[in-house]
Amino acid sequence: MIPMSLAEIRNAVSGKIIQGDPKSKITDISIDSRTINPGDMFVAIIGERFDGHSFIPEAVSKGARALIVDHSIKAYPGVGIILVEDTTRALQDLARYHRMLIKGLTVIGITGSAGKTTTKDMIASVLKEKYNVTKTRGNLNNYYGLPLTLLSLDGDEEIAVLEMGMSKLGEIELLASISKPDIGVITNVGPTHLENLKTVGNVARGKRELIEGLPTNGLAILNYDNKYVRDMKDYVEGKKVIYYGFSPEADVYAEHIKVDEKNKNISFIAHYKTEKERITLQKPGKHNVYNALAAIAVARYLRVDWGGIKNGLYNIDLSSLRWDVRDLGNEITLINDTYNANPLSMKAAIEATFDIAQERVITVLGGMLELGDMEEKAHVDLGRYVAERNVDVLITVGELGRLTARSAEKEGMKNVYQADNNQEASRVLLDLIKKGDTILVKGSRGNKMEEIVKMVSSQED
Repeated sequence: MIPMSLAEIRNAVSGKIIQGDPKSKITDISIDSRTINPGDMFVAIIGERFDGHSFIPEAVSKGARALIVDHSIKAYPGVGIILVEDTTRALQDLARYHRMLIKGLTVIGITGSAGKTTTKDMIASVLKEKYNVTKTRGNLNNYYGLPLTLLSLDGDEEIAVLEMGMSKLGEIELLASISKPDIGVITNVGPTHLENLKTVGNVARGKRELIEGLPTNGLAILNYDNKYVRDMKDYVEGKKVIYYGFSPEADVYAEHIKVDEKNKNISFIAHYKTEKERITLQKPGKHNVYNALAAIAVARYLRVDWGGIKNGLYNIDLSSLRWDVRDLGNEITLINDTYNANPLSMKAAIEATFDIAQERVITVLGGMLELGDMEEKAHVDLGRYVAERNVDVLITVGELGRLTARSAEKEGMKNVYQADNNQEASRVLLDLIKKGDTILVKGSRGNKMEEIVKMVSSQED
């Protein structure tokens, strides 16, 4: 964070200093009392299940120099206090102000129903070959996480790569208003967060808010092969557009995709204007080719050479719980892809598993959450897909997984097992594993299916 005085922060958040020296300097911000360091400012956020004001004593005891609160509190000697109407909005306003302090910063916003975190990681990896880059940590992509990422910048960065998530309309519009992106990347649109959004059309409308939030000289990078995304061209309003995809109609496209089962790599020829280069990824799956194409589009636009692109894509460091491939010995491969799941990402992960499997494919699948009225149909469709794709063994977890299991059995699949919880699924899996198996474990975040990965890995070590 660029150091700011208490008075400067007060002005940025439209607050009132009720205690403290207006000239005192703040060097970092936190909304978590557990992470406070001496000299930090603590913002007392009010969430659905917590009130940050309850943690003020802990923050002060750890050395917080200042507080942002939404009501009068007792005085703490030597601690500055700024009073605001809404602490969450104050955090966002401060991040918006801080972003504008960094002159020459290029902000890249990324959203989509699937693939946005991996695409973020790939874009950051290739741009680091030429620029000073920061990116969203993990998937801190909401109205708390994105402001905190912006406030973590020290002013030396040239590019910030920011992931933007949403569960309802208006959220990406807010994130774009805070971060002021110069480039917007939309990976795809599919059935996600339907509990709030109801229709895929509304999902597209929400993702489109990123494009609408670009400046007049901004750049939209759009997935040509996804109709919902391709149709966003009607909302670009004179901004520059680069399409990517598998179609030669796209500005950046891939052909001659090859999978190396032995080394678990995937390679392809990438085309950009009159240029073409062979790219190799250590993360298999055609969905990762799409993610790489988005990164290539950004990189070439920002004049990263092909050598940097190749190196950045090959040596990418993915966020945790995403396509973490483990060798369990005895030629058994375990894939931890447990961060989240929706219909698009489930099918993409299964396809990628087949790309690297040499013997049996075992899928351990949990429920896909937040699908609203499409919940039952999505899980039934997944079971049908698993059966048609000739997965060798299916293990499902929980009630939603049961829908998938029954659907697969209805399609004639034989090796189907239903577990009530992660512990039971682990026991079933351990009984079934044999030499040469490739195992995919995947489900929505709320299922905590990394527990299965941990239990199975510890038994096989």
